[in-house]
Amino acid sequence: MRMRISALSAAIILAISSVAASAASDLSVELPSSIESREGWFYLGEYAEIKGDRELADAASMAVIRHSGSFSRGDVIEALGQTEVAGRSVAMDMPDVVRVSPEPDIASELRAMTGWKWRIDVDVVPEGWAKLMEGYSGFHLPPKIIPGARSLAIKLDDGGGLRTKQVKLTWYQPMAYSAVPIAKDAQIGVSSLRMRIGRAGMMMTNFWSPEQLANAVARKPVNAWTPIETGDVTQKSFVRAGSTVTMVASVNGLGVEVKGIAMQRGGMGDVIKVKNLSSKKVLMARIVGDGRVEIDQR
Repeated sequence: MRMRISALSAAIILAISSVAASAASDLSVELPSSIESREGWFYLGEYAEIKGDRELADAASMAVIRHSGSFSRGDVIEALGQTEVAGRSVAMDMPDVVRVSPEPDIASELRAMTGWKWRIDVDVVPEGWAKLMEGYSGFHLPPKIIPGARSLAIKLDDGGGLRTKQVKLTWYQPMAYSAVPIAKDAQIGVSSLRMRIGRAGMMMTNFWSPEQLANAVARKPVNAWTPIETGDVTQKSFVRAGSTVTMVASVNGLGVEVKGIAMQRGGMGDVIKVKNLSSKKVLMARIVGDGRVEIDQR
């Protein structure tokens, strides 16, 4: 059902009548009758098709939708009312209630292995994941997976042998960008940064929070509306060579922290060598905060 709504202050009030088109609206939001998602919550832009004013669409994509097996049009309206969309006209094309099924187990396992916090869409053509797994007792992922990889070879186990199947992947994540152009050598103005949900590229090169760019300086000119990548900026050192760091790793989906020594200096997003003080092993890790690194498990 397509409806036009208007966001007022912190809430959005449903219009009295339905409309057949969204020409008079600032934004349109379309959702299917059912989705597959992780438990608890997701960003609207991970599943909705959002069109209209560019900055409003980006703000709407970051609306947090909470669910417990389903969510309603009213839940979407309330979530949009907590964003910059409040006070604007929105055409909604969605059922009264959207059913939420658990994400495929391959998606949840991929997120656990890579530490990915957002949607991973697994496309298995033509049968679909559920149909593909009929007759198989399980699947095996490669030992190393690069977040953002476009495809993946998995092995299906039927109890007597293994069959290799190629699946396509789409990774979604929040992305920071500037609403104005940034000149080379200019300090990144956090107040000018905006966020939107987008499809991630290879190697996790995008920043997913404005705070990650608080100490950043542009290495080259950066266009407005373009997601800022790690290669676009340099940062004041968050980690000094020889300093003690907290090393964070994901083991079987659980976060583990140990102490280490940084063998190189670096800023947010840089990958450096660190030595585990317990095992004495030298590992590669990505800097994710002041004195805090995340083990690169690729």
